Amino acid sequence: MRKLNVVLSIVLTVALVMVGVGCAAPAKKVTIGNKNFTEQYIVGEMIKQLLEDRGFAVELVADLSTMALRQGMESGDIDICADYTGTAWMTHLAHKYEPGMDNNELYLLVKEEEGEKGFIWLDPLWNNNTYALASWPEFVEEHNIETLSDLAALYQQEEGKIKTFVDFEFSTRPDGLPALESHYGFEVAEASILTGAPGASLLGLETRECEVAMVFGTDAAIAKHDWHVYADDKSFFPPYDLTPYVRKEVLAKYPEIEGILNELIATFPGGGQSATAEIVSEGQEVWQELNAKVDIEKMEPDEVAHDYLVEQGLIKG
Repeated sequence: MRKLNVVLSIVLTVALVMVGVGCAAPAKKVTIGNKNFTEQYIVGEMIKQLLEDRGFAVELVADLSTMALRQGMESGDIDICADYTGTAWMTHLAHKYEPGMDNNELYLLVKEEEGEKGFIWLDPLWNNNTYALASWPEFVEEHNIETLSDLAALYQQEEGKIKTFVDFEFSTRPDGLPALESHYGFEVAEASILTGAPGASLLGLETRECEVAMVFGTDAAIAKHDWHVYADDKSFFPPYDLTPYVRKEVLAKYPEIEGILNELIATFPGGGQSATAEIVSEGQEVWQELNAKVDIEKMEPDEVAHDYLVEQGLIKG
């Protein structure tokens, strides 16, 4: 009899456990999207791994174009992504960029207008992955220059005869080199301009074929070679600050997402604060180093993301 009671007790316990499992609240599920280049792979993995650590079931949809990512957000197929303020302003919101708009101003404009469309932009990462000009540190030290205004003065002094390498498109587009020259009041001598396909300017600077080259703010080569990126002190280039954003209905369902992702953002320079030139420069350096781990050290993006989250104490190793 005792054995029968024990068996019945075990059966009843198992049944109760099964019922409990069947009645458990469904898992919190979200879909994250990212674009098809290094920085996006890393940030997508950071968001995915952090949310998984906090109890979310996460699907990551990677390798998307800018437009495909936006369409996914608009259709509701994607819940969360990280995009750039300049991309949102000029591509998604179809505004014409006017030089002189700083990082803070553009972020606030994007945040407000996107909010009206049902997208909640969280705190920015302030890494400004935009066009920039760079040189070897020896050139900068020799001429005692730091900013684009300093560089413009040197162009004037040298009558534009400074070897300068830019992408062909940037050399001719109306919002490229011609507009930059007009904005800062200098002109590169025609014989001193080198042009090539995307990426050629990086190689030109690496081989010291030029003194000044066009780069993007978070290019891995900047960290690899310790190049100096000239501060855009007159805000010519549109800011492209990487910023997570969430569909409004998703955030209403899971309001904790905002706090979780802002924890991540707070680990980067100036996280949660207004941008300054120093904060933006520091943010670019952090992302140059992160991108270099993938592009130069050949680590996988998920490894880079995991190591960063562990180092910052956001998840356990």
